[in-house]
Amino acid sequence: MNPALKESRSRREFRNEVYLEYGAADFHDVCCSLVKDHRALLRLMFGTDERLRDGSFRIYAVFSIPGQDRFLIPVLQLGDKESSFPSITSEVPAAQWYEREISDMFGLSPEGHPDTRRLVFHEAFPAGSHPLRKDWSITDEEKAVWGEGRKINVPHPFMEVAGEGIVQIPVGPVHAGVIEPGHFRFSAIGETIFFLEPRLFYTHKGTEKHFESFGFSDGVRLAERVSGTDSFSHGVAYCMAVERMMGIEITEKAAAVRTLGMELERLYNHIGDIGFLCAGTALAVGYAKGAVIREELQCLNERLTGSRYLRGVNAVGGVTTDMLEHADDLLRTLDSVTVEYKSMMKLLLSSVSHVERLENTGKLSRDIAARLGVTGVAARASGLADDVRKSHPHLLYDRMIFEAHTLEKGDVLARMLIRGEEAECSISMVHELLESSYRGGLTVAVKRPEAYASALGYVESPRGSLFYWVMSDKEGKPFRVKLRTPSYCNWPAVPFAVHGNIVPDFPLCNKSFNLSYSGCDR
Repeated sequence: MNPALKESRSRREFRNEVYLEYGAADFHDVCCSLVKDHRALLRLMFGTDERLRDGSFRIYAVFSIPGQDRFLIPVLQLGDKESSFPSITSEVPAAQWYEREISDMFGLSPEGHPDTRRLVFHEAFPAGSHPLRKDWSITDEEKAVWGEGRKINVPHPFMEVAGEGIVQIPVGPVHAGVIEPGHFRFSAIGETIFFLEPRLFYTHKGTEKHFESFGFSDGVRLAERVSGTDSFSHGVAYCMAVERMMGIEITEKAAAVRTLGMELERLYNHIGDIGFLCAGTALAVGYAKGAVIREELQCLNERLTGSRYLRGVNAVGGVTTDMLEHADDLLRTLDSVTVEYKSMMKLLLSSVSHVERLENTGKLSRDIAARLGVTGVAARASGLADDVRKSHPHLLYDRMIFEAHTLEKGDVLARMLIRGEEAECSISMVHELLESSYRGGLTVAVKRPEAYASALGYVESPRGSLFYWVMSDKEGKPFRVKLRTPSYCNWPAVPFAVHGNIVPDFPLCNKSFNLSYSGCDR
């Protein structure tokens, strides 16, 4: 049933995408109404510079309504001289980072936004420089900021918390170990965290801009390198977006191989993440067992594809490798992994000291998770039954038997248990995939897309929903590639989860979300 929305200036339907163009006031009202009246989820929001096409900037907000396999996409068209748009953040908190990023990248200010500080660019980056505008080119000043001989240090205006007994504890951006940079500013009373503000985007690489210099087929290699442990998911989501835009359908065989790869990636991530939690509770044997099983699965990946991270399998139009041919190796390894994994979970759940550290730690409420658009394991552990494999079936997921497992408590233990349930589900799904044969070859011929064609691609990665949106230019080359990772959605929820916990439990809370710095920063 169609939601009752204001009449749009124009309407375009493409597969399960419905584009509705509005003026500024109606765009604001429609976005707010979708969330308030129809419980819609804001999947992503982004800007485009389409002045070469028709002299306009546009802002797209992608929503999905529970129970409907379609995306409603209100579009706001702005003239060349317009420099602002109405913010929806006050009514749709999930939009907070998207709008700040649009401001950084395009110089379009969200009027009424409660936080107008920079997001992607740090304070030293020159004002008035907006790299996703089509007429942008790097200046000598920008080269200096990016490390050619000069060090420029401009402090970030962190939010200040005042009161008796409040102390500030700065952590990072450089950390022990090999994790990427991120700064965390704690305001604490004794050891209890009262407020946390993260400062990220130290590893911003301009990935979306880089896509514009690749061909669509070559862009797969770049997508696979956005976030290492999600490489296969990124490859699938990107290829899906490009294939939909080109109007081509991959074969059943290619869809089966991609489905298999998705579940293998989910499996090694979830089991590894369960093991990593043990590092936060000093349960060394659990950490070691998780690492051993993950290594066994990544060695399987390398035997199947030549890559521990399943890179090089996806291609626009299908896949390059038939992993289904290695059924014996897959089944033998999965049998071994299943025994080891069940032994590990039995150990962890019988270790009272481990469980007590996880229970009631890092609780994220269902309400906060919904308002912030949290996705993946973190959402399902807080009671939100959102899984793109179910809500927007793709590949062969409409044939598979599985559930979107949920728990209500939203603590570290719940996030561990959800991973455990999904790991067992992935093992079952791999067995199910290997029981059938599939029609077709590995690839189909690609086509040149129409001028300014666009489409979405999406998957449920190990961390949560992952979206790509692509648009071609008049010559059929990449005009705009927008990607939204689950880490980008989930980082803003971490401060809410750690509030009221003690500082020594922050690493444990953080590991339970297992967010990617590189995937967020892009």
